Amino acid sequence: LDWWQADRYCEQRFAQLLFEPQDSEQDSFSKLLQSHHIRGSVWLRERDSVPHKTKRRRDHTVPVLVFRDKTDTKYVKVLSEFPALPAVTACAHLQWDTRTQEIATIFSYAVPAFINEFQLRGFVDEEGFVRFALIVHGHHSPYLPVFRADGQWHHFCVTWQQENGTWAIYADGKRRASASGLCSVGPSAPQAIFGQGTFIIGQDQDSLGGTFRAKESFSGNITDLHIWQKVLGAEQIEKVRSCWVVEQDLVFGWSSNALEVESTVQAVATQLLCPGPVEECRVLEAGSSGFSYASCLQTLPFICRYRKGAYWQLKRAQLESGHSLASRVNNLAARTVIPDSLFTSEVQDMNLSVALDALDVLATVLREGEMPMLEPSDLLAVFQLLKQVSDMEVQEGAELEMLEQLGHYYMEVTELILEEQNAGTWSSISQVIRGPMALVELCARMVSLLVPLLTTERTKITIQHGNVGLRRVTVKNMWFGYGSLQRCLSSPGTSAVSQDTAASDGGQK
Repeated sequence: LDWWQADRYCEQRFAQLLFEPQDSEQDSFSKLLQSHHIRGSVWLRERDSVPHKTKRRRDHTVPVLVFRDKTDTKYVKVLSEFPALPAVTACAHLQWDTRTQEIATIFSYAVPAFINEFQLRGFVDEEGFVRFALIVHGHHSPYLPVFRADGQWHHFCVTWQQENGTWAIYADGKRRASASGLCSVGPSAPQAIFGQGTFIIGQDQDSLGGTFRAKESFSGNITDLHIWQKVLGAEQIEKVRSCWVVEQDLVFGWSSNALEVESTVQAVATQLLCPGPVEECRVLEAGSSGFSYASCLQTLPFICRYRKGAYWQLKRAQLESGHSLASRVNNLAARTVIPDSLFTSEVQDMNLSVALDALDVLATVLREGEMPMLEPSDLLAVFQLLKQVSDMEVQEGAELEMLEQLGHYYMEVTELILEEQNAGTWSSISQVIRGPMALVELCARMVSLLVPLLTTERTKITIQHGNVGLRRVTVKNMWFGYGSLQRCLSSPGTSAVSQDTAASDGGQK
């Protein structure tokens, strides 16, 4: 996996990515690698708290096309031959002219049979976002917000494939929109984008290679346009954004020699600071036992490391587990929400609706009156799920009602596992999770997921369940009812100190 995925994989299983082995550990460690036939690099976590070196951002000198004002004359023609494209990705760096709210054509590709064969258009909405729409065979995706109209450089990629008419729009490395069904011609036969067409940057072609209208033209700066005859994955898009060229299946690479530039379009060389991350993470060279750095986006083998005490507590929890909570939750959900094994559970690809369903079912089972004290393995599995949910990325444009409901379920589950009857269970896994304060940290992460709920009209959110609450004004603010934590905090094995001090809101610290 890449470094970030490897780190998350270990963390999800209550372990940590391997630290640099001490000199005394080197021999046994080399034998371990040999026994798994690992030669080459292995990911490491650095011993200090910073997981990687600071971002090394590359300077990149490129020819930039300057489209000053909307006109019916300024255009740039791409001089490449285009094959038929059953799949396509187009990426570029763009600086949007924010003075106009009219629709602008970033590029248009026309063929004799179809003038609007492949096109990208955009405009600035009233909230100050640039919205993009993709056109294929004359069929139009909706205009969706992709980045702020802030006059800064932004990187975008658009992808489309003939199969199911699946398309996506990425901005600054994140997927902002995607769907299927764009131009599925007829009931079952979407066609490839036709080859041998004319590709124009900055204008909408109303006839092949010409008939431009100022109203629909592009105003701003553009550079680094690349076009591939395949759909690039998120990792490749991240590389392209970081100014690495993906050579495979490249149809057009950015070069002044491959462009016919109309005389009033300025072409200037600009030094772009690549937006990264060309972050570098620590690796161990298995053959030489030396240390070095590699791009964090590479996929390399890795090893998860457990502290002995935590490992034996986990083993014991696993061996003594009756799986009663897991089976009840999974039966009710009719799928695996809580996996049987804490060591091998797959990290689910969490999205908003999966998380909402999972926590809804979990809260329902925990809420039932006859639910006995939680087993250690149950508590760990619930904690694992809460961790996955708080690590989730909420896409822009997410359903706000769903997000708010997720916050409510999250706090309800948190409160239910902090019931006094579970205090002994918390103590029995204190080596694995250092007490309920680990939950407080997860809730703090959860708060940042709820940020989209805040608007100029709604500046405050409070989500309360029993003794447990989340509240957000402009800063993160969080408290837990003292009674529900007191017993867990004062149990052996935890180092927390409780102070019986009155707090400003009448509660206790």
